[in-house]
Amino acid sequence: MEAESSPGILNQLVQYDGKEYHAVKEGNAFILNPPSQAAASTGTRRNLKAEDESQSVFYNPIQQFNRDLTESRKEAEGGAVDGKAKGKKRKREDGDEEEPNGKRSNFDNQTPSSDHPDSELLAGENITPSFTILDALSATGLRALRYASEIPFATCVVANDLSSSAIKSMKLNIEYNGLGKLIQPNTGDARTYMYSTLNPANTQASRPHTGKFDVIDLDPYGTAAPFMDSAVQAVKDGGLLCVTCTDAGVWASNGYPENHTHSAKYGLAIEPLLSLSIDFYARVFVRVHRSPAEVKFASGNTMVVYNCDSGCGAWSTQPLTQTKPRLDKKGNPFYHYGFAQGPLANTTCAHCGMKTHIGGPMWAGPLHNPQFIRRILDMLLEADRSVYQTVDRIEGMLTTALEEDLTPNASIRSGSSEPTISKTKDVGLSEDPAIIPRMDPALREPYPFYFSLSALSKVLHTSTISFDAFRGAVRHLGYQCTRSHTKPNSIRTDAPWDVIWEIMREWVRQKSPIKENALKPGTAGAAIMAKSRENLQKPKEGDKNLRLLKQEIVFAAENGKDISDLVTKVEAALYRSGFRQELNQSEFDSRPANMQTEAQNTNQALTIKSNTSTLDVVFDESLGREVTKKRLVRYQINPRANWGPLNRASGRGQG
Repeated sequence: MEAESSPGILNQLVQYDGKEYHAVKEGNAFILNPPSQAAASTGTRRNLKAEDESQSVFYNPIQQFNRDLTESRKEAEGGAVDGKAKGKKRKREDGDEEEPNGKRSNFDNQTPSSDHPDSELLAGENITPSFTILDALSATGLRALRYASEIPFATCVVANDLSSSAIKSMKLNIEYNGLGKLIQPNTGDARTYMYSTLNPANTQASRPHTGKFDVIDLDPYGTAAPFMDSAVQAVKDGGLLCVTCTDAGVWASNGYPENHTHSAKYGLAIEPLLSLSIDFYARVFVRVHRSPAEVKFASGNTMVVYNCDSGCGAWSTQPLTQTKPRLDKKGNPFYHYGFAQGPLANTTCAHCGMKTHIGGPMWAGPLHNPQFIRRILDMLLEADRSVYQTVDRIEGMLTTALEEDLTPNASIRSGSSEPTISKTKDVGLSEDPAIIPRMDPALREPYPFYFSLSALSKVLHTSTISFDAFRGAVRHLGYQCTRSHTKPNSIRTDAPWDVIWEIMREWVRQKSPIKENALKPGTAGAAIMAKSRENLQKPKEGDKNLRLLKQEIVFAAENGKDISDLVTKVEAALYRSGFRQELNQSEFDSRPANMQTEAQNTNQALTIKSNTSTLDVVFDESLGREVTKKRLVRYQINPRANWGPLNRASGRGQG
């Protein structure tokens, strides 16, 4: 079959195989959309016709940023793949082959084993090293088309989908793009197909590919949790998982306790290279290594979160275990794995008194590999903007993600030359500039979350504090503060919540006063403002002893007949005051021991927290303002009205 109109124009109406289609170009790939499906790709359920809704299955133009980001990431790793293959070839020619069980530091660096049947082909002079990709939930195959047309070292791309109508559309697009030699469609359940890679000898000969994959891409409608167990087993040692998830509750283990424990039970350790919250979904790139030794760090990189979600929004984290570096008798470093102390939080919020709820377990390690991000940013300088049309937003988001690092010793996170006890032993491999160094598996993310300035201001019913003013106040107090890539006006900082709320109280006092009755008693805002400096300076209503003593002394001074009578009245007042204090103390001692301890701890905590009232809070906007040479597109601009995730694939197609 030949196209009556050659590809080359964006969203052009073409005739192909006797039918009319909208040819939509994205990257180097083209998608053929029937007119009804084209309407579904730009509309919402309420304004679709019945025939349109039956076609509302596949193409979502809003996800172009997701696909551009993925393809640009693969370009960044291209040099590593080719460099590793050439390195293996040279070693084989020199007779210096690596040990089969040597550690690897890049996803393309594979062990010659049953998982990698093509590795022996590298010994040939002009044999291209194998690099296989699985698009597990492919739909029309657009992501697979872009992999095949934009990744020059890809040797096989399997596009899988359970829907027969999706496979039909996929084959049409593969043929239209002329990529039949690289892309192999497969009809079936993604989980079943990925599990089948564990026993390639028993795989049917009709299957398009046998064995594991270098890259597996998961982009389901909703949660990716049901696919994770099979995916971590189907990816090669050192391979990459690219996962999209639109169900945010699952990422917080709400409903599905699904996280890195999937890989740990198979002796696989994970390393997040990039973790982004984009529009209405999350996108993560995770490198998987077979390393039972590194699996021991998994529990230390797992935490639960105590969140005041119904009150002020403050949180505290609780690690499941702790990993500490120690020295043995010879002075050699090693890690000790022990229990963590807990709980670190009370049942009620320490700032507003509202109930806290537990979230998790969830990942507590670093979310990004800084060198990985820098590699992509370097590649973007030479990116073809006609192919990657969202380059500006990729650059802005990745730059913001790179700035999120609040670790005091950033050199550890960035893979510096300083030795650490968990560095990989592949010293020679790490010298290759194309290799993304592995991070210390014992590292934890000390400040994993962000908050919104508008949410803080809403709690106190005050006007929203500006980003520059808040960051200037935080920096003036000696803390770090940066943006979050997730949404505008969001903050990541190492300042504790006591300091954050003191800054907000001072914002109300200095810049944006609130009405007297704006905060109702019993609300989170009222409890927080009760700790303001004005209230702390007022005499406490509960301190009746001092007030009564003062009244009695004034009364004695005014009514004393002579000096002797005055002395008698003052002594009587002091006696009564001491008796009242003894009475209060006896009542305290009569309470159970646990109640006495709790009261003492509360008093100590209040004393410590009252110290924040002495902070010199200055809203220095010049200190908080960014000085950048280039204006970055950090956040998404709505591409159209009513944009967002399209309807779930109906699975119905017109035959």
